[in-house]
Amino acid sequence: MTKDEGQQSDFSPALPRSEYILYHPFRPWATYVILGLNFAVFILMSAVDASAHPPWRDWAMRTFTGSGADADFFLRFGASYRPYVRWGEYWRLVMPLFIHAGMIHLLINNYSLYVVGPFVERIYGYSRYVFLYVAAGIGGAIGSTVMSIRPSVGASGAIFGLCGVMLAAGFRHHEFIPRHWKGLFGRGILLVILLNLALGFALHKWVDNWAHLGGLASGIVLGFLIPPITYELHPAPTSGKVSPVLAGATAVVVLLAMAGTARGYRRNAAVTRLLEEGLQFHAAHRDDWAVQRFNAAAALNPRDERPHIELGEVYLSQKRWADAARELELAHRLNPTPLSPEAPMSLAKAYRELGDESKAQEILKAALKDYPNDDADIQAQLGSAFQQIEFWPEAIDHYRQALRLKPDMAAAENNLAWLFATCDDPKYRNPQAALEHAQRAVNLNQWKEPEFIDTLAEALYANKKFAEAVKVETHGLQLDPHNQELLEHFARYQKAASETQH
Repeated sequence: MTKDEGQQSDFSPALPRSEYILYHPFRPWATYVILGLNFAVFILMSAVDASAHPPWRDWAMRTFTGSGADADFFLRFGASYRPYVRWGEYWRLVMPLFIHAGMIHLLINNYSLYVVGPFVERIYGYSRYVFLYVAAGIGGAIGSTVMSIRPSVGASGAIFGLCGVMLAAGFRHHEFIPRHWKGLFGRGILLVILLNLALGFALHKWVDNWAHLGGLASGIVLGFLIPPITYELHPAPTSGKVSPVLAGATAVVVLLAMAGTARGYRRNAAVTRLLEEGLQFHAAHRDDWAVQRFNAAAALNPRDERPHIELGEVYLSQKRWADAARELELAHRLNPTPLSPEAPMSLAKAYRELGDESKAQEILKAALKDYPNDDADIQAQLGSAFQQIEFWPEAIDHYRQALRLKPDMAAAENNLAWLFATCDDPKYRNPQAALEHAQRAVNLNQWKEPEFIDTLAEALYANKKFAEAVKVETHGLQLDPHNQELLEHFARYQKAASETQH
């Protein structure tokens, strides 16, 4: 057996070979480098986020907790995501090891690595250790990509992989483990693994357990196949001869992934800029210029579904149903599991308007199976998507499901109130229910959200309580005096109240 990263000598004291490791000076430099990379990438991402000049509180919340972070932001930095990996962006199987969603996420994973990593690095040596870490992390990313529809980031898959290596080495290569460490390997690490898996499943809404399981399985396999290095004790100090080839090859893989991410980031930024310009033109009713921008974005990255979604939305607004169906169908082929349900909902609307009700229902059924019924936020998002395409009964059902799961969800109360107050179909228009839901929304939000106050005013207007609508909208304008939509609504309420008085 090649003694890479060990030392060779004719001297052999009366000690078990597994104990020789304790007589070698050791610093877990590879672990320190990985920890440093994690911090460096996090600081870079935080700086890029800050460069967009978001509100300080929003930036601080995202930076420290990850709450409110945009999935597209993590995708730009290389988060794993099934559709994009399928199209050849294989760097997304490596980069998630170094990306974290908030300081809390970073500190938890780095502390875990700081505790576990040095034990594995010492018995395997830095060269095999970095290979095991990255390979197990890739295994975790593959598990997430195959089994999950959500983007995934974090080093936890690789850390679970190291635990898997410790589990396998404790059984398969126990002769390499010093007796003082045997409680940490094999059965000793099993309880830690089970407890962390249980915690992950308890927090399944926020934790990617498929990455954990993929990393763990990869680590176990690698631990059985790859033995630790062999140490021998010298009677005199010596530096020994190490073999950095495996570490170098692993570093090349990581560098290639980072280079791919940088290239993808630049292209994504260019596409995003064109999309933002197109959306501005669409909002200004310059659809010809909007279409030009969206087509330019599609040409820049033919595998990006977003330009085709925006083109489909423009064509829907123009009632060009066939064109909308063509663009949205292409977006669906590029990404059958989009982050937002709006795209498949819009495609279903296009087919319904074309008279193909069976196709519309087929699309809806396929889309809904990817979204859990026990997540209030997702149910509210589905309600909003159905409301946008005017599928009223489906929207109502999903909003009600969200409120059953989370009765204090002010946004769902507000959106349902707006639907009942403004729905074009008299079958689903319900002014009294609108008023009840709108009152709950503003009370839950303590009258701090102008949009919710506007909905309450609209509900009062729908109930022909025009003077009260004026009074409520006045309060909303005090919070947001330059909101054009609120000003237009206020003028309508004032006019109705004036006509009633006369």
